[in-house]
Formats: sequence, structure tokens, C-alpha cells
Amino acid sequence: MLSRNPTVQPEINSIKAEVDEIKRRRILEEAIGQFFDKGYEATSLESIAEGLGVTKQFIYSRFRSKAELLVAICHAGAAAADQTVAFSATLSGDPAQRLAQIIRYFVRLQIEHRREVALYFREAKSLPADEGLAIDSSKQRFHRMLRGLLNEGKASGKFDIADASLAASALGGMASWAFTWFQPEGRWVAESVATELAALALRTVGVPDPLSYLADEPR
Repeated sequence: MLSRNPTVQPEINSIKAEVDEIKRRRILEEAIGQFFDKGYEATSLESIAEGLGVTKQFIYSRFRSKAELLVAICHAGAAAADQTVAFSATLSGDPAQRLAQIIRYFVRLQIEHRREVALYFREAKSLPADEGLAIDSSKQRFHRMLRGLLNEGKASGKFDIADASLAASALGGMASWAFTWFQPEGRWVAESVATELAALALRTVGVPDPLSYLADEPR
């Protein structure tokens, strides 16, 4: 009797998982495009399947419904908040240095995932209630992180602000809304936009020479 190679099955499973992830990503990309162009309500699973050149069963084998597709897309759009909170925990340096890095990092993510972000803001009303609350929790964690940093900067005399919570809302809003006007085929480069918005954030909180904190970045 031939002995089985114990390494073969894990390799097969790994390949299957990779292929399945590629298929899942294709479905999401098609759904993102159609939701973005036509709106969530006007898009059907039939039109998504047609756009992919597959049957609806192909979609159902990975997503149970159109609503589940929207949930996955909105989570991707809102993920920048939690990613930035995690990133902030790795930083050292004074509050101004960290604020510059945080805003720059967050803006990059917003631009990279601008369609998903746009769909979250536009279609959040169609999310199941529990999913909407989960995503709102991510936004609140981001706000608390930013507010804490601004309070730290205020206490140290680095920032000139009256209310850290209000300032956090203003800076977070400025960084978040880059998705509404950034166009990849336009005259702005994502890295330069991220750097410029970081400089604006530092000026907003009263840092007199913001470019000194951004000298290492492309402009």
C-alpha cells in the first residue's frame, strides 16, 4: 500500500483557501462597483452575478445575501479607524510627532479604500442594526484615541486648543472626508495629500512649525 505524504493535504487546503479568497474578493469588488455606481437598493444579486459572468449560486456559496455583502464592504470602509488606533499604540515621541503620523496614516487608508468608505457613509442606513453599532464603536474608539492625544498635547503646552473632544471631531472629520474629493486620476498624489492634511492638523492645534514634523515625507 502506498503511504500518503502528510504534507500534501495541508498544501491542498492552503491552495483551496487562496482560491476561495480570490473568488470572494472578486465578488466584493463587483459589488463595490455596482453599489457605488447604482446604489445599494438599485443593485441586485442577479446584476452582480451577471457582471461577474457567474450564477447566483457562486455568490451564495460565499455570501448569504446582498446585506451580507454590504456588511463586509462597510466593515472594510470603517476598518481604518481601528487600524489607526492600533497604529497609534506603536508610536513614540511627543504629541505633535504622533499626531502628524496618525493623521497621515489615517488619510492614506481613507484614500486607499475611498469607495468602501463612501459606501459606508452613504449606505449605513441599510446595515443591520447590530452591524451599524459595531462600526460606530470603531469610530468611537478612534475619537477617544485622538481626544486622549490632544489632551496630552494640551497638558504639555504643545497644543493650543480649548476643547480636546471638539478638536478631535474636527480633525477626524477633516481626515475622513478626503474620500469625497480625492481622485486618483487628478492632480493630487495620495502621499502628498496625507502629508498636507497632517500639516493642517498640526496648524489647527497651534503647532507653529508643522513642516518640521513632516520633513521626512514626500510632498
